Amino acid sequence: MPFIPCSLCGRKLEKRTSKRRKPYFICDGCGVQLFVRRKQGIEKLEQYFRSAEKADVHFRQHALNFHEIQAILKEIADVKNEFDKLDSWFLNDHKLRIRNALKTCLETLYRSLERFAEDTRVPTHVPKSVEM
Repeated sequence: MPFIPCSLCGRKLEKRTSKRRKPYFICDGCGVQLFVRRKQGIEKLEQYFRSAEKADVHFRQHALNFHEIQAILKEIADVKNEFDKLDSWFLNDHKLRIRNALKTCLETLYRSLERFAEDTRVPTHVPKSVEM
């Protein structure tokens, strides 16, 4: 079944066909809707699907990368949330140690995200038929 990745969550969106025989996609997870209404767009979409097997390999890697980035960003947000909960006016030794540990954790997460970004550059061997 032909699919494209959701631009927000990375899920596979299966091609649907409207009553006017035009392709469209709906992401059940986040509610994104994509309608392809013009002839040129429909032709590009069909060209993309003709190379679907090659695109699927690229999609799987993209989805894995996307989910790993989301996990790191979620962890950063959680640590920041804990950091913000600390009362910064009256820091005793215990709270100061927690604050310093959270700062270290944030720095580690940021470095992890930067390393991930450096390691996941777009491969140069992606066939032209897969690119849009």
